Parts: sequence; C-alpha cells; structure tokens
Amino acid sequence: MLEGVDGGGKTTVCESVVERLRSDGHEVVKLTEPTRESHWGQEIRERSALGELTPEEELELFLRDREWHIKNKIQPALNAAKIVLMDRYFFATGAYQSASTGLHWREILRRNREEIHAPEPDIVFILDVPVRVGLERVTSRKLTLNQQFEQHDRLVKVRQAYLEMVSQDSARFSVIDATKNLEEVVDEVYQQIIESLD
Repeated sequence: MLEGVDGGGKTTVCESVVERLRSDGHEVVKLTEPTRESHWGQEIRERSALGELTPEEELELFLRDREWHIKNKIQPALNAAKIVLMDRYFFATGAYQSASTGLHWREILRRNREEIHAPEPDIVFILDVPVRVGLERVTSRKLTLNQQFEQHDRLVKVRQAYLEMVSQDSARFSVIDATKNLEEVVDEVYQQIIESLD
C-alpha cells in the first residue's frame, strides 16, 4: 500500500516494486484508486480534476468506488493468496478528504473499516516529501494541476494528516523518505515487503 502527497513518487515506485516482485516469481496484483472500471471511479477521475465535485460528494464516490473495488478486485486477489500492491487506498481518502470536508481522518477511516469492511493492509508505506518538493515534481510533468487537491495549503494539511495517522492510527505504517533517489526508495519498499512475506 503506497500513500503520500502528490509528487511523492507512488505510481513510479509501485510499478518498479511490482516488476521486481514478479521477476522473483511472486504473483502480484497492482491496483490503483480511484478505479478506472467502476462508474464511481470514472466520475471521480473525470470531475475531480476540474474541481466539479464538492468534498462531500467526492467522499461518497470514493466509498462506493472502494466498495466495488474490494468486492471485484482486492478480496479475490487476497483470497487467491496473491500480493496486492496498491497505489492509494482508504488512507488517502482520510488524508485528502479530511483536508477539505472538515471531517477528521479518524471518522473517514472508521467509515471505510466499518461500513464497507475495507481489508487492512499488511504495511502502509508513506512516501513522504515536503509539499514544496511534491508540487515542483507535479508541475514539472504536467501542464495543469488538479484544482481540487494540488494546492500548497491543502497539501500541507494532507501531509499533516498522513503523519498523524502514523503516530495515532492502528495500521502498520512505514514512513519512507521519498526525497531520496528513486532506486533507494524502491529498494527500501521492496526489502520491507520481502521481509513481511517471511
């Protein structure tokens, strides 16, 4: 499970770790949220970047999309004893939506755990970078920012929420310094996953 503010390198690290695990002979399923398959995920992807959704609407869409994801992708992969590596999960919803709805991240995580019974990950990797660094990376690779979330002040709150989760939530977290070069970050995530399989 890879989490963190925009520009932390989650997608790239996730893809690299998946490749290494597969080359080792492991069966790995890589998943991303919001999904591209459910109509709730598609709506988030189409409307969120334009700032068309209220935070409350987006939270409900994420819950419905994740419920679909658990039933159709996550749980079947877990039942088949495959390694599931995810680019964002319900901790992202807690961090990002708490920064915009006024709901505490604890309440958002509780709803995911109790209302849709989201499976707990073995490890939640927080790829941590200062917000300034994350935004510099994001703006260097695309022309337009997500109007809903890719704003400095909001991302400061998002990062704070993630770091609060690390010290206060019951999940198993591992904070990775994602300002290091990509290969070091990939190695660190990969090694921790391998150790967790023993």
